[in-house]
Amino acid sequence: QSRIKIAHDSFVMPWWGQSPGVMPWWGHHTRGLSKSNKDRARSGTDARPRIWDPRAKVSSEVCGAARATVTQLTLADARRAAVDEYNLHKQVKRTRSELARIAACAQSSDTGQTPLLLYERWLARASLASDGLTAPLLPNIDPEGGLAKDLARHGASVDASTRAASEAVSKSREAAARWRSRRDAVENDVVDIAVQERGAFITLQLGTLKPYVKITKMHLGKLRALYCRASRRGKPLPDDSSSSEYKTFAFCVFALLTRYDSLGGAGYQAALGEHAFDVLYEKLGVCVECFASPLNCRYGTFCSQFEDVDAHFGSLGSFFSNAFAPIEGSFEMNPPFVPETMLLAVEKLERLLRHAEKENKALSFVVIVPAWSDCRYWRALEQSAFLRCERDIVNAEDHGFCDGSQHSRPSHERHRVSSYDTGVWYLQTSMAAKKWVVNDQVRRLVCETMKKARGSVKNVKELEKRYRPEKGATTAHPIKKTKL
Repeated sequence: QSRIKIAHDSFVMPWWGQSPGVMPWWGHHTRGLSKSNKDRARSGTDARPRIWDPRAKVSSEVCGAARATVTQLTLADARRAAVDEYNLHKQVKRTRSELARIAACAQSSDTGQTPLLLYERWLARASLASDGLTAPLLPNIDPEGGLAKDLARHGASVDASTRAASEAVSKSREAAARWRSRRDAVENDVVDIAVQERGAFITLQLGTLKPYVKITKMHLGKLRALYCRASRRGKPLPDDSSSSEYKTFAFCVFALLTRYDSLGGAGYQAALGEHAFDVLYEKLGVCVECFASPLNCRYGTFCSQFEDVDAHFGSLGSFFSNAFAPIEGSFEMNPPFVPETMLLAVEKLERLLRHAEKENKALSFVVIVPAWSDCRYWRALEQSAFLRCERDIVNAEDHGFCDGSQHSRPSHERHRVSSYDTGVWYLQTSMAAKKWVVNDQVRRLVCETMKKARGSVKNVKELEKRYRPEKGATTAHPIKKTKL
């Protein structure tokens, strides 16, 4: 039978295996925290949750058709999804290696290095097209020759970059075909999921297969609360971690973590810091994120890229989905810093605001984007009729974000300094401007609290030295933004 293995400490049941009634249900627990955070938590001087805010709730009218009922997975379904993600991870990893080889061969210089975030940018552009993906995370096309252009900017000739991009697409399609053929294969050796405690972290592993995935105890507590909200209608998980209900949850967590590990590009998954989010919630009523994930969301209601694995934890699906069409409410929009994605997001935002204005509804967006003033999305924001004040720009080295890998890093490394100057925009309908007033005090507070998420390094160069691998990436030719 399927068996879940729990590594016990000096206590009978780890707190992450207990019901929400036993430990604080938002996952704010002193175990695994730094000494300073423990002291604040115990003294009550920092009572707010550190990694998410369960206070923020929205009505069904605000979410609209996007708020769908999540189908409760059976244990067999959850196990199958986890195995699929494991096999997908192997194919994505192989495709990344193929792209690195192809890029190195295409370059005229003998660096043998892959341009930074080359695969992530290719994937982000492909994800926007209806036929862009042949399988999750595996591009089917090179939209508008974006991959070829990236290679050309890094030393490849036009002909070499075109051939390289075509070869990369072929390799990605082959990987997708292998993944689909193996989805029907019976994984007889995968009959359990091993959940192990390792200090402040929890690891999850399919049987004895490698690799395993890692998550902090706080983030697992958060996922548990989100899962109970979205998939169990608030009913807590049973205390028995060997129960089918708990194992179903564990398989869902494994699938989620594996998907985002395969996605990579932690910088594209960075989120606004918790102190800035508190200002947006308390001053402007913001309680929904347009671009987030169960791992980095501040609120329990959010849009995300992967509805298939994210919906079990509260995702409304993609911001670009036709089902997501709110006509009222207050939202935060911080899309991945890919020009094509940001332009498409701003264009949809404008359509939503025009419709809400026509219906005389209060709809508000706080937009967080890099200050790339020569890109089309920036000009579109400048020309918006719904802009309620001048945009604010925060210097790169003066502020930061919650890192996209915060769920797998120690708590004191949750934040990272920003790579770029950041623009903060406030777009509202007439009714929203009256309901949520954006004054100088609010603007100042947002910018000041963004500075609290700088992290432990002073600038991007130090950040690169700490986290970027020496091989397989280069800082000599940083990927430039495309004018879109």
